Amino acid sequence: MRYGLNIVMVLISLVTAPPCFSQDASTHRQLLISLTGSWDDSRATVYRIEQEEGRWIRVGSGMPGMVGERGLAWDPRSSDRDRAGPVKREGDLRAPAGIFRLLVAMGFAQLPPAGVMLPYRAIEEGVHCVDDRDSPYYNRIVSEQGLPRPAAELWRSSERMWQLPDLYRLLLVVDFNGGTPVPGNGSCIFMHVWHGPGLATTGCTAMAEVDLAETVKWLMPGADPALVQLPREVYRQVWREWRLPAPELLEDGVGQAGAPLVDIRSVAPGVVVEMRYARPDNFMGKTVYSCGRCFLRPGTAAKVAKVAEDLGKKKLLLKLWDCYRPLSVQKLFWALVPDPRYVADPRTGSRHNRGTAVDVTLADAEGRELAMPTGFDDFSLRAGHGETDLPADVLVNRRLLAETMRKAGFRPLQSEWWHYDDCEGGSELLDVTFDELCVRDGGADPGNNRNDSTR
Repeated sequence: MRYGLNIVMVLISLVTAPPCFSQDASTHRQLLISLTGSWDDSRATVYRIEQEEGRWIRVGSGMPGMVGERGLAWDPRSSDRDRAGPVKREGDLRAPAGIFRLLVAMGFAQLPPAGVMLPYRAIEEGVHCVDDRDSPYYNRIVSEQGLPRPAAELWRSSERMWQLPDLYRLLLVVDFNGGTPVPGNGSCIFMHVWHGPGLATTGCTAMAEVDLAETVKWLMPGADPALVQLPREVYRQVWREWRLPAPELLEDGVGQAGAPLVDIRSVAPGVVVEMRYARPDNFMGKTVYSCGRCFLRPGTAAKVAKVAEDLGKKKLLLKLWDCYRPLSVQKLFWALVPDPRYVADPRTGSRHNRGTAVDVTLADAEGRELAMPTGFDDFSLRAGHGETDLPADVLVNRRLLAETMRKAGFRPLQSEWWHYDDCEGGSELLDVTFDELCVRDGGADPGNNRNDSTR
């Protein structure tokens, strides 16, 4: 093996764990704290915390994450497992709750990404994580090279890690059920790249790739980094006993009127701005923005300008339907449509709430919208990028928009053809009102170019 593990294993089982242990975070100088809304909640917010001169310091804002489809469950080895809440078992679709060391990074690159300091192992063909509780290799990462017998004779099931490049392009190995693994307690727990916002895992903790990459680079082996994972209310109950940071450190403050947002027309004057929530013909059925201006973080606005420039060469215009959205408005949307395929849960927020997402369409040189699969905010499968039963011109237009947005650095939301995320922007949730923004930036509302389209 190129990465120095001729072993059968042992990335997970690096530390021998006693049958039962108390949780104590004081020996760790870097923590990733993943908090959910309840035991059964699959949505999490992940915070980076480090010790500085004996006190806890938060690094950046909370990052959206996803855990198991059925939420969290206690580590069976934890002395707190008798508290209210389920206990982790193999195949229960829950991620483990407790404190777990983060020992090793893995990925598909042969060499560690620039800036990664943790020990790193490349995922090559033949690397498995064994989840067969009856196998002697249970909860171990194993290379087929060097096995005493063929893999099929040693276990009945495993994660064939080299066949999961989308999820395991980069990951952290979570030291859960390590040492001498207890059969049935759970296996193959990682922090890895998510399928997408709102899409739960089978028991791991998942994040956007840009957030995970930044996090892996931040971790230092000498700081003995660890993952702390709990429902938020349980965290409030145990933080003193576990010597964790105070809960107040894990509350995302919202942005103030000085938030780093710019009016898109100061960067890309040629775009068409038609903010649909600044008028009543939207899925809410009422006006929720007090002015029809598009505000974005500067880096995202620059990407929009690049899209507009590329479309201009084809004698087309970019029309913007939504940009920055206050967190308070997101809560209104969620109350009406609590469906994560179409509306982000305000507990983790949308890229709109960070000023790094846009809802867009194409228009001709006269401002007339090109034919697209649906109207705006159509909550149906037909609005997804996977829909193919569409007229040829609609497919061409949707593909042109997607290709142009991707080229500029945006990523599409698969369930909405109009929504694109800039995943390189800031992570702080903002709740600056349009009243504040429009007054701060001059007060004038350039108005919406009204047309008869709906939804």
